[in-house]
Amino acid sequence: MREAQPGGGMTAGRLSERTYIVPGQNLDNAQKLDYWTGFSLFRDPWVIAPSSTTDRDGLGPLFNTRSCISCHTAGGRGDVAIEGISKPSALVLRLGPEKDSAPLTEPNYGGQLQSRAIALAHSNMAAPLQPEGKLSLSYLEVARYQIDGVDYPLMQPQYQLVDLAYGELAEGIGLSPRLAPVIYGLGLLDAISDVDLLAQEDAQDSNEDGISGRYNRVPDAATGELALGRLGLKAKHPNLKQQIAAAFRDDIGITNTLFPNEACTEYQQDCRKLAESGGHESVEIPDKLLNLVLNFSAFMAVPPARNTQSEAFLKGRQSFYQSGCASCHTPSYRTDPGYPVTALAGQTIWPYTDLALHDMGALLADGVREHSATGTEWRTPPLWGIGLRSQYGQQQAYLHDGRATSLVEAILWHGGEAERSKQRFIALRTDERQALIRFLNSI
Repeated sequence: MREAQPGGGMTAGRLSERTYIVPGQNLDNAQKLDYWTGFSLFRDPWVIAPSSTTDRDGLGPLFNTRSCISCHTAGGRGDVAIEGISKPSALVLRLGPEKDSAPLTEPNYGGQLQSRAIALAHSNMAAPLQPEGKLSLSYLEVARYQIDGVDYPLMQPQYQLVDLAYGELAEGIGLSPRLAPVIYGLGLLDAISDVDLLAQEDAQDSNEDGISGRYNRVPDAATGELALGRLGLKAKHPNLKQQIAAAFRDDIGITNTLFPNEACTEYQQDCRKLAESGGHESVEIPDKLLNLVLNFSAFMAVPPARNTQSEAFLKGRQSFYQSGCASCHTPSYRTDPGYPVTALAGQTIWPYTDLALHDMGALLADGVREHSATGTEWRTPPLWGIGLRSQYGQQQAYLHDGRATSLVEAILWHGGEAERSKQRFIALRTDERQALIRFLNSI
């Protein structure tokens, strides 16, 4: 069964016991060399410029983390933020408009809160640069279910920014927390053709199935044109290179050819002074190095599925389809045969996502608009490899901000367009429901 190889030729040759960081089988020797060289740039921390390590300097001035792997642990998700006051790394705090009258970008803080700053001062500065702020996190129970004799309280995170260094947020600006996603299989998602995705779009629910998936339209940083968004939790990026370039600038403070300006707002003059004194005449990660990180991300293998011939898998798959989960979690595609990277082209893959935006209901809403995505919409996440988190010793953290601590709980959070499927899941017999969860843990 081809489902056992969910990444086609880019499936891992064997299942690792501890990490997702494995190259795909389709790669030639040159691509494998690029993969492992890119991994070193993904793994190693960046340092403050100027430095003797010119390939790895340029950190900040404002940043969230020093390395990619600190958020994407073992190539997977990072840890959720702790309750109380913290400076989160893997949980990104995006800032955006809640309504049409609000500014598109927060004037004091830009598009993302940075909770760390380099411990330096410019000669024209009275004191070292201050981080933008911290997160205060608490939880509120908003619903409770009992499924198969187990209580599932839905604990909604309550997010508040504290210790803001540059004034209060502008009126109408909201907070959109997003936990770093897994990165395996991103090259294959990038290789799905726009034509195949758009064939699924049904913004007006013309087939009357209650599902009205649509695609975000976002700026392509390289061309300036609007393009189909497919990557990111609200599908804010049209391709993998732009997603990586944006993360370098926004999360680590590393400028690049797609995002050449530091994330300092016009009100953060000390940040600007430090950026100008960093010793880089142009960008801090040139395309040669950025493309190595791109290759590492694009070439990471998808973990193989497990037990795909078992009775439990087949029974669970049937329940998955009957519950309507596949209406958004599209099981399979064939990647574009003309995709320029032949290792990724023409592959039959099983990611279980349509990469489209869906209204997920009030309980999951962040209230923030991002391009054409509304405050209740999220992009359907891929499900491949989702059952490996416990095996790799990672937190059981699901949904856009990691609030759900189990797959059952994640399903129970579904609302909006997914409400009907959730109710079908609840109505299943115990054995059918358990088989569906085993199926998810196997794909």
